[in-house]
Amino acid sequence: MATAINLKDARIEFKTSSEIKNLLQEVANSLGMDLSNFLISTAVQKAKEIQKEENILTLSKKEWKAFHELLDAPKEPSKDLFLLMKLEGFSK
Repeated sequence: MATAINLKDARIEFKTSSEIKNLLQEVANSLGMDLSNFLISTAVQKAKEIQKEENILTLSKKEWKAFHELLDAPKEPSKDLFLLMKLEGFSK
């Protein structure tokens, strides 16, 4: 039989008001979850949303057009870039 791996190796503690705790407990109960699992799953979901938003680059139509034009009409490499490309380890 395989042994279960205990992934719970860290603890988070915080204080809140009784009113907020009761609200969170009610919502957790309505979802059939205990308070800890509700708080963790909700926090993880929100953290992933924020992380995803921080990794997305958003451009206006004007910025996108300018970016697209740069891609369509690349410039010749500068002298410095040309020298850099000649360094050992740079593959074409």
